[in-house]
Amino acid sequence: MKFKTKTYVLEKDIALDRKTAWQLLADNNRMNLYVGLFPVTFSPAKQDGTEIFYREAYAKALGLVPIKWQEFPFQWQKYDSYTVERRYLSGPLKQYSMQAELFDTVDNGTRIKLTASFLPLNPIGYTGVLISGIPAVKKMMTYLDDYLQSGAKKISEAPQKPSKGKINLPELERLSALLAKSPIDDKFVELLHRYLAERDDRDVAQIEPVELAHHWQTDLDETLRVLLYATKAGMLNLSWNVICPNCRVSKVEHSSLSQLEEQFHCDLCGVNYDADFDQFVELNFSVHPTVRTAYAEVYCIGGPTITPHVQAQQIIESGKTKSFMIPRNEKALRFRVIQANDRVVVDTGAESNELVYSDLGWSHDSVSGSSDVSVTNSSSADIVVALENADWTAQTVTAAKVTAMQEFRDLFSSEVLSPGQKIDIGHVTILFTDLKGSTMLYETVGDSSAYGQVRNHFEFLTQHIAGNSGSIVKTIGDAVMAVFHKPEDALRAALAIQENLAAFNQTAKEEIVLRLGLYSGAAIAVNSNDRLDYFGRTVNIAARIQGQGEGGDIVISRDVLAQPMSASLLTGDGLALEEFSAVLKGIDGAVDLVRVRLSEPIKN
Repeated sequence: MKFKTKTYVLEKDIALDRKTAWQLLADNNRMNLYVGLFPVTFSPAKQDGTEIFYREAYAKALGLVPIKWQEFPFQWQKYDSYTVERRYLSGPLKQYSMQAELFDTVDNGTRIKLTASFLPLNPIGYTGVLISGIPAVKKMMTYLDDYLQSGAKKISEAPQKPSKGKINLPELERLSALLAKSPIDDKFVELLHRYLAERDDRDVAQIEPVELAHHWQTDLDETLRVLLYATKAGMLNLSWNVICPNCRVSKVEHSSLSQLEEQFHCDLCGVNYDADFDQFVELNFSVHPTVRTAYAEVYCIGGPTITPHVQAQQIIESGKTKSFMIPRNEKALRFRVIQANDRVVVDTGAESNELVYSDLGWSHDSVSGSSDVSVTNSSSADIVVALENADWTAQTVTAAKVTAMQEFRDLFSSEVLSPGQKIDIGHVTILFTDLKGSTMLYETVGDSSAYGQVRNHFEFLTQHIAGNSGSIVKTIGDAVMAVFHKPEDALRAALAIQENLAAFNQTAKEEIVLRLGLYSGAAIAVNSNDRLDYFGRTVNIAARIQGQGEGGDIVISRDVLAQPMSASLLTGDGLALEEFSAVLKGIDGAVDLVRVRLSEPIKN
């Protein structure tokens, strides 16, 4: 008996704005968990002949019936619609597709239209559609209703399914008491305790610091400190995720920095990449299994919210043309053919709003973004084209950021790269300090007193470096090398050091004078004597420009001054800037520098 495709359409108006409705419907993992669908296991991307790539997926329907299918890339226009197609290799169905469309209503709500098509393979499949398939689609509408009725004010408060895992409340109480002894605010102990006890499995099995800070409406750095101390206390585990720079999806997860490799492969993009601390290695957390057993079940690995930088994605068959709507408030957009990775930038100055893709690549280097863009596929194969944000604006905690924190180095001193391993950092800021006239200090007050004062000055420096999101990498004699994720943090620390040095000197037997120099740029992270260290031209220049200091000043590169956040710190009346160039030992060519003098204390 041959069955025909059964198509079901559900429409409903709901009192949610389109953006909120989209965020709920397009988060397939969270929505499918709530709906009660079965988790799925996916294979790496595959491609047969000229058709587009797909992933093989495996699951057990109702926990009993094994099914296997080919899942093709989602197609979507952000805030407008998305579609997914499955072709079954085993089980009672032959094909399934689902489309969700969103429309504005006159009362500022959203009309939701769900179109589900099922092609049964046999009577069991037909029955399964009636018993499981159609009710699951209806539950998608129920999910939106439940969100409204819950009174949630943000997506992170969306309704949740009760946890199936066991929560060890006595252990959570014990560890919370231990965490309360850490130098963090008590309110965060309570917030984390409630989060680990009350949130659903997915939330506690994949804790992203930025998302948690947004949920708590707290400062990111303070939230990160809480998570680090909680990890040290045994409430959480940490993991290092290697992110593909194109699709921006985690490809590898490691429990230690020592497991990182210099290169990684993305099966979706078909390219090898160098790991980069500054962009591609991110820090996440999860609840410790002694506190709670929780797993982030996978239902989807290609949905819109998994790649939020993609504004639209479409499958374009060979010889076909499709249109893309260009968002008006997005910058740095580009078109990219997935897997081939051929790119075209969207430029308002370009004349044409038509693109053609052939076996040789794109027809233009740029396309106008003033109106919708049509894309024609004249190549010999079907393609998937994404319209995406080109800038790397992922709101994540990168390895470069966290390893520059003094508390991370203090709490996790064993977290280093493997011996001989080196990882690039696209951008880091290095600060060097030097105690001017230290030889005379030892001659004047004697070895013991001088050494004590040097140690005290190390503590003074650490206070201001750590207080501005930096950390001490090492001491070299009476000099200090420190690292910062952002140049403005390094400059803020340097200003605080010179500003507060007079007060420090009031407690010393002999006044000290400091020379400070900082420089930003690329570097290499390595394991040096079981310590995370940094090498490269940026480090060398930072050391050299510190030597250009005269004492009581700060020497920075002109590039640092050119950055708005850094420049804003140097506009006070108590500062004098002197631009000059210097030839530095071992560095080719003259380097443009700026000397910053404090003529009077800076007022905060």
